[in-house]
Amino acid sequence: MAGRHCTVLDETSFWARFGRVEHEALEFKASPNNLREVIPAMAMTRGGAIVLGVTDERALGGCPLDQRTLDAVMRRAQEAGVDVAIEPLLVGGVALTVVHVPRVSGRIVTTSDGRLLRRVGSDNLPLRGEQLTRFVRRRRGFAARLRRSWTMWTHRRARMSTWQMSAFASSSSGSPSTSIAPSAESWSS
Repeated sequence: MAGRHCTVLDETSFWARFGRVEHEALEFKASPNNLREVIPAMAMTRGGAIVLGVTDERALGGCPLDQRTLDAVMRRAQEAGVDVAIEPLLVGGVALTVVHVPRVSGRIVTTSDGRLLRRVGSDNLPLRGEQLTRFVRRRRGFAARLRRSWTMWTHRRARMSTWQMSAFASSSSGSPSTSIAPSAESWSS
């Protein structure tokens, strides 16, 4: 695709880079047609790569990064709310497309029909029952820690802004200049 750098590999280097066995972080697909489950499942596990243009028999059938491929990938990524990166590859003269899926940890990503999936080996499996409860609790704990950190940061920033404004006001009022360093109390919480 014009404007995108294309990585060129020989077939040996390609298999050395990706391996031949699918796992939690690697999926081979012949085309971009069946990404509805694998993108959210990878995002909820540890991220990974989806190589388009490789058959189940590990033959390089090809899937160039053209408009149809790009639209299909971005449609599925948008449905799941995952920001993927796309890399065109040329392997032994065969055009492939790699979809890099990031690990998403600050929120829950589901399929377009609301299922929460995780990668287990090369499968995309739904979380159910106690497994789902534990997963959501861990995410909720992460979100609570993130909210506390954000709240502390914004309060410190607000105190600093107030202090800076009062220092500016006193220096421009003609009053004698005092130290512009904040007191120990203003930074202690």
